[in-house]
Amino acid sequence: MAEDIIIDIIGSFADGKTTLVRALTSESTLRHSEERKRGITIRLGYAHFFIYKCTKCGAFSRHEKCEVCSANGELYRRVSIIDSPGHKTLMTIMLSGAALTSGAVLVIAANQKCPQPQTEEHLEAIKIMGIKNIVVAQTKIDIVGAERAKQNYAEIKAFLSKNGFDNVKIIPVFSIQDINITDLVQEIAGFKQEEKLENKTMEMLVVRSFDVNKPGTNISGLNGGVVGGGLKSGNMAIGDKITIYPGVFIKNTWKPINTKVVQIQSEFGMETKVGPGLTIGVKTNLDPALSRRDNLAGSLVTARDSPPMFKNSINVKYSPMLEKEKAIFKRSIQKNETILVNVLASKILGTVSSLSNEKLTVTFANAQLAYYLGDKAIISRKIENVWSLAGFGIIYD
Repeated sequence: MAEDIIIDIIGSFADGKTTLVRALTSESTLRHSEERKRGITIRLGYAHFFIYKCTKCGAFSRHEKCEVCSANGELYRRVSIIDSPGHKTLMTIMLSGAALTSGAVLVIAANQKCPQPQTEEHLEAIKIMGIKNIVVAQTKIDIVGAERAKQNYAEIKAFLSKNGFDNVKIIPVFSIQDINITDLVQEIAGFKQEEKLENKTMEMLVVRSFDVNKPGTNISGLNGGVVGGGLKSGNMAIGDKITIYPGVFIKNTWKPINTKVVQIQSEFGMETKVGPGLTIGVKTNLDPALSRRDNLAGSLVTARDSPPMFKNSINVKYSPMLEKEKAIFKRSIQKNETILVNVLASKILGTVSSLSNEKLTVTFANAQLAYYLGDKAIISRKIENVWSLAGFGIIYD
């Protein structure tokens, strides 16, 4: 049976991530009108492709006919792609996507010195997330000379080595002409699948939510609200009773929402039951107004009988990025400082209400956070009006 895996396409702004996704999948992830107009990724983009393993030579291809020897192949993997925005102001959106992934393609353009600030921050993010399956796609080799391409390659090697990724492969690609894309596929096919957590509590991380109804639809013909994202653990099937956290804010209190799974759709079609490794859209019987315009993005979906912790504060065993703390922030994290916290797919502003021996208590003024003990909290601090990664910690009781 074919494996499912989610990979993240990451890298700095304008380094060619979306063009690379189109080469891999023949799809564009620029689907939002503002993205199409500006030619950049603003929200998380999605695409998919199949990987086949040749029955003759063993090579991996995007098509059933082997791209190396033209023999027939067998379906090996279904790959869901998340195309993360590369602009520095959209870093927290990238972190929401990284929470779902088992591997990453780091895109680095040859026409700029490596590393760019966002290249560094994206690599820092996947290190924090514990993602070990990484390959580098060196793009825009077609617009620089051979000497610059070689120089950039050396810059990338030094950058990876400095960050402990000496064995990561670098593949120069010319996406528009489909050059070396097959080599990139070989690396993605070799990503080691993380331990499947299908026997654990069902957790779905919501990164998008939709109202799919057209204006003017009769009430009798309305579809329920849709939440999009992927499973961190457990299984989900049509008919399951689920709860969405934090839910809706009513009379100064957050109320989790109980609903039911009506339909599940992945990038590959309709599904009756899913586990981790797929990006999915789940139609529920919710009032569609609740899911409109990403209202439920950042939510945690669980089985109704397995509620998470649900509080307006968390305790975190904090590990700061010490070099960055000295060079950029100029001081360690402070009591009463406002920080941005990413947990699972959520991002939420909080205040450091207590601080002792790198143990933080973070309080959320008008919000509540759903989590399980042992979940990872990623901390960002503001520098020059932009949130920048500062460290991470494990949530404890």
